[in-house]
Amino acid sequence: MAALSDEIDTLKFVHTYGAGLHSGDADPDVHDPRWQRRQVDDFVEFAVLAEELGFDGITVTEHHAPLMTCPSPHLLLAAAAVKTSRIRLGTAVTVLPLYSPLRVAEEAGTLDLLSGGRFELGLGRGIPGEAQIAAGRNLSDNDLKRAWLEGLEVVNMALTERDFTFDGEFYPVERPTTIATRPLQDRLPVWLGGSSKETMRLAAVRGWNVMRNFGSNQEHRDALEDYIKVAAENGHARSGANMMIERFVAIGETEDRAERNLGSLIEAFGQFLTLYAAGGRRPVPETDGEFRVDHGAARKNRPAIAVSGTPGQIADALQQVIDEAGARRLLVETFSREEARLFAREVIPALKERNAIAA
Repeated sequence: MAALSDEIDTLKFVHTYGAGLHSGDADPDVHDPRWQRRQVDDFVEFAVLAEELGFDGITVTEHHAPLMTCPSPHLLLAAAAVKTSRIRLGTAVTVLPLYSPLRVAEEAGTLDLLSGGRFELGLGRGIPGEAQIAAGRNLSDNDLKRAWLEGLEVVNMALTERDFTFDGEFYPVERPTTIATRPLQDRLPVWLGGSSKETMRLAAVRGWNVMRNFGSNQEHRDALEDYIKVAAENGHARSGANMMIERFVAIGETEDRAERNLGSLIEAFGQFLTLYAAGGRRPVPETDGEFRVDHGAARKNRPAIAVSGTPGQIADALQQVIDEAGARRLLVETFSREEARLFAREVIPALKERNAIAA
């Protein structure tokens, strides 16, 4: 049950899961509670399968839009925690501005207790507009940034200190406070999601890990090198084992099968984009790789972070990410159980062997 960033000589694979994206329904009634319950049940069942298949971890995304039944990732992970025993469980990510940072720290501690020390907290700023909705008022970009930085500071203090106070503008802690549920892990692993070097530096200073899904392999490499440098200046030894890069995966035994699976992935992704955009009333985020479309691709709505092909082709595509970006942790999302099984059987062992570092 080593943390995902431990065992730096080993390549690790985490399967992320957008509950609702995997239903396979052509025209789902996304507001039907019975359909929504099936998505929740499917996630918990998949977490059990991912453990059986040998994935190192499973994470849940957080979205507040039709089709995605994952507005409460901590609750989904609590259900998965009691059904699994070895796999690491995490959020990718918890949208911090939507919550009290003290509450996030307490729930992180509870999840770590519930899972026997297997929880890893992913934190992110979320998409445009969500923080204003949570605050119930319009905040300027500068206000949002200050609130975000304060939230990170309070979460960090709550997870690592007792009887702390914080003189904050947005999240003051005026009385000595100790969260009720402290993590089992002596230092709970935290992953910060983002695309800018500024965000990477926030993680580096605290010795946290980083998740990325936006940018080229070269941009990932540049961010990693800067992250390692800043971390070292703050007393933390970091490496590619502390950076996770996300890819959607469409895999098949043959190229024809992979192409059909890619079609299913694109259809689910297109459904999500359509429902998310709400007829143009909601802007699609421009700096989140999960939303980005490859406009140069032959197929409409092909996600920019998607890779497709046979097991050998997928392994080669991911090897390119590893070589060029320098990351030793891959966050993948397949869109069917058949594909997850094939990926675990053919791709994971091949890449782990190919990238094993001799002692």
